[in-house]
Amino acid sequence: MVNPPTEQQLWQFSLALYPKIQQWCLDWQDSFGVNINLLLLLCYLEQQRISLTAKQLQQLSAKLEHFNRQFTQPLRALRRNSNHTSLSAAAQQQLKQTLLAAELSLEQLEQQLLIEHCPTLTPQAQPLIELYLAQLQASNLAIASQILDLRQTWQQLG
Repeated sequence: MVNPPTEQQLWQFSLALYPKIQQWCLDWQDSFGVNINLLLLLCYLEQQRISLTAKQLQQLSAKLEHFNRQFTQPLRALRRNSNHTSLSAAAQQQLKQTLLAAELSLEQLEQQLLIEHCPTLTPQAQPLIELYLAQLQASNLAIASQILDLRQTWQQLG
């Protein structure tokens, strides 16, 4: 059995990987409801060749969903709609940056929740991303190609 990564390990991995895969993440988030923090954790686990079961993944996703719906999603919606105000362009930009900073803090808290609730892992390689996307009923040929590119991207990290 293997312990989950530390909060710092996951956060540093995420900071290194996310800029390279941002567009896929945002597309999957908007199209399929993918939680980017959970996706980044799964990428980390796959890179480390450690795994969790389908049931554990489902439980972990459920733990995160409440926090995400209550805090992260509403703040994200506010940020995305912040340019529809009667504020000046400079004030709108300041508002957007403030909301973005708060959203980033919530993303970090989501990762902390994931680590706190992550079960003991097994030392085996398993396609966790496909498992997660299947649970979300998000699967097609375009995604399969993007997953391959995603894996190649994180392999270049380490």
